[in-house]
Amino acid sequence: MDNSTLGSISGRLPGARPVAVIDIGSNSIRLVVYERLTRAPTPLFQEKAMCGLGRYLNELKRLNPETVPSALASLARFRKLADICGVRERDIHPFATAAVRWAEDGPDFLAKAEEACGVPIRVIGNAEEAELAATGVRAGFVNPRGIVGDLGGGSMELVRINGDTLSDQISLPLGSLSLAERTHGEKTEAIPIIEDALASVDWLNNVRGENFYAIGGTWRALAKLQMAQTNYPLSAVHGYKMDARKALQITARYANNSPTGLKRLAGMSAGREETVPFGALLLNSLIRKMQPSDVVFSAFGVREGTIYRLLSEAERAEDPLLSACETVATLRARSPQHGRELIEWTDGLFARSNEHEQEDERRLRHAACLLSDISWRAHPDYRGEQSAVLISQSAFAGIDHPGRAFLALCVYHRYERKLQGELMPKLAHLLPRPLQKRALIIGQTVRLAHTLTAGMKGQLPQTTLLCEGGKLVLSLPTKLESLDGEQLRRRLRSVAREMALQPEVVVSKHVKQTFFGGLFGG
Repeated sequence: MDNSTLGSISGRLPGARPVAVIDIGSNSIRLVVYERLTRAPTPLFQEKAMCGLGRYLNELKRLNPETVPSALASLARFRKLADICGVRERDIHPFATAAVRWAEDGPDFLAKAEEACGVPIRVIGNAEEAELAATGVRAGFVNPRGIVGDLGGGSMELVRINGDTLSDQISLPLGSLSLAERTHGEKTEAIPIIEDALASVDWLNNVRGENFYAIGGTWRALAKLQMAQTNYPLSAVHGYKMDARKALQITARYANNSPTGLKRLAGMSAGREETVPFGALLLNSLIRKMQPSDVVFSAFGVREGTIYRLLSEAERAEDPLLSACETVATLRARSPQHGRELIEWTDGLFARSNEHEQEDERRLRHAACLLSDISWRAHPDYRGEQSAVLISQSAFAGIDHPGRAFLALCVYHRYERKLQGELMPKLAHLLPRPLQKRALIIGQTVRLAHTLTAGMKGQLPQTTLLCEGGKLVLSLPTKLESLDGEQLRRRLRSVAREMALQPEVVVSKHVKQTFFGGLFGG
């Protein structure tokens, strides 16, 4: 392959215009460059600087004089990085939150920051910050319902969410950095401050049994720490969930730890040792006050809410998981169109089978079809495991952790029948037995399809796989009869056995199509 050919190859979507968000917070400043404006945004590059601008805000009423110079230098660096990534000036979206909003020297810092960034910086108010955080949750989950809490360094925003509807929002001066400063690091002094602030929010008494969506670097660090301490099989924080009783126990444990003690623990995020105990204490108080059903951790927040706002109504209506899977398939599969055909082919099977699907189960099957060929370049012995690792650790939205494990198992079983290695049994353990079996059926069905088509488009629409009178019937047109053979029949028997059906291959001049118009039309 010559240099000119190599120079034209990219692991990115052609024509994608990157977009950047710069988040100037009380504890950190972050740059995230997304590959493109989409329902499933993928970070192309990201970096954070732990500046602690709000560290002495309660005492000095000004931004931290020790870190203002480094913060401005970071902003200049972030602008240059955005330029290098090809972000147009109009596609850079910087904003500042509580520290700059409250500080007496906030306007002066803002002027210097805008000079460093080269673009105007919005200072978002309390209400908008809460709204953007909840919008981020709306972007990251399917039909979320409950309370969104966004813990920053200077403040905590709370807002009620019911699908697309937001209500009862409030901003409280309970940021993790702010609490640490106001109490001089004494957690016992923080308890009455937290309880008094929460007592002032009447509507928190009326949310019992709802989900609590936890956003913010400190709470993400808390989740990462717990996942590491329990050898949890997934590393993605987004969608990690624990019931309220377990969350109370965990937050009480970490709230009682010292920064030095936390620093020694595996999984502790660097630079978060001081704020995690206060974040744990605050989350513990919130759980006691609200009595939610579950605590759900979200990697989507204000930054992702900013991106979601920029989308059209049609783009917002897209399924974030399937949108992401389409992108991955486009970049990694031999034939992305084959994945779309596989969706409709399996629609016909499951519409007539006893495997009654809920809507979420259906969309996960569709996602598995799209991702079924992403590891074709790997060595055959490792394709199943590589697929499972890629899927289980990818930055997907619109999926919880059991769903992520299910999706990984589906594609793993496209290559392997038995669970092997260290990861696969752990992923399976996240699912009840019926879903483990369903993943096997889907995976083996996808394997049958690839045996029939070599992973190439155009063949599946000429065939059908249907449940008919206790039989699993694969119908082939006469012109594809030569594809019939022991390999194909062995794959068919494998699927039929799991579905308690008898396998049968039927060859006829015309195969009646049963496609339903599918997810992608035509």
